[in-house]
Amino acid sequence: MNKRFLLALAGAVFFGLVSIYSAKIYLEKRVDIAKQKEETDVVIAVTDIPLGTKIEPQHIMVVRYPNELVPNQAMVQENEVLGRVTITDVSAKTPLLSRHLAGLGAQPGLSGVTPAGMRAVSVRVDEASSVGGFVAPGTYVDVIAIMQPQLDGAHQVSKVILQKVRVLAGGQQMKNSAEGKPSLVNTVTLEVTPAQAEKLKLAEAEGRLQLSIRNATDLVIETTPGATRRDVLNDTNLEERAAIGVRGGASRQPAPMPMPPAWNIGTTNPVAVAPPAAGSAPASSTRRPASSTPTVELIEGAKRSRVVIVP
Repeated sequence: MNKRFLLALAGAVFFGLVSIYSAKIYLEKRVDIAKQKEETDVVIAVTDIPLGTKIEPQHIMVVRYPNELVPNQAMVQENEVLGRVTITDVSAKTPLLSRHLAGLGAQPGLSGVTPAGMRAVSVRVDEASSVGGFVAPGTYVDVIAIMQPQLDGAHQVSKVILQKVRVLAGGQQMKNSAEGKPSLVNTVTLEVTPAQAEKLKLAEAEGRLQLSIRNATDLVIETTPGATRRDVLNDTNLEERAAIGVRGGASRQPAPMPMPPAWNIGTTNPVAVAPPAAGSAPASSTRRPASSTPTVELIEGAKRSRVVIVP
């Protein structure tokens, strides 16, 4: 076989392989460039970051996200995140959003986690009013006030005065226990507006507060009429029976006291005149009927008597 042919064949094969490899490299670069154009840097949490934590380098990392999967308000640069304080719990492997972070310069603690325009207000609670200790930081509650209205003579009423209020802290703790167990505290700090803060503190001073836990995804604000004693019992017959101390069926009136005997003082020896029995015919007498005869009731200590006045 001719050596020139073999050399030409080998050269063709070599240059063909080089062309194929070059084409592969070129296409891969084009794909990478196109892919890079379709992806964005996103800052994610490496570990769980509790509320009120100052972001440090060990808390975050930057990864590439497809553009269609990048959430709104996602942070894309580390220097925009480092040193800022979280105002909510952030789970590991999730993107950090601008609404998760306090403003620039905010310090760790309540001042840093309270959003602009809101206030952190603490109220006294006990085991019952804090729902057995299950009112934990991050939960949402409704606030019920039990107090006496300003109207004279009014009794206590209960009324939902605030709804969907976020709990910032329980006692001095701004995060839940690692075991997730309920913890009893003396105070609960709520996130409210200035107007809500005024109403909340007045209700605490004038009456008692009760918290009720609500679903964090429940956005419905209910309109409630409040409750009075009658709303709780909802039974007027029961109230009537309670007034006279009768238990059982319908209310009964107390039996009338017997009429004391009348005395005839028109004779030398006054005698008692018994009232006629019910249903009996009136006895013949020269005296006027008892219904028209004037009488006087005599009271001697605990003894009462009625005297007929004879004209």
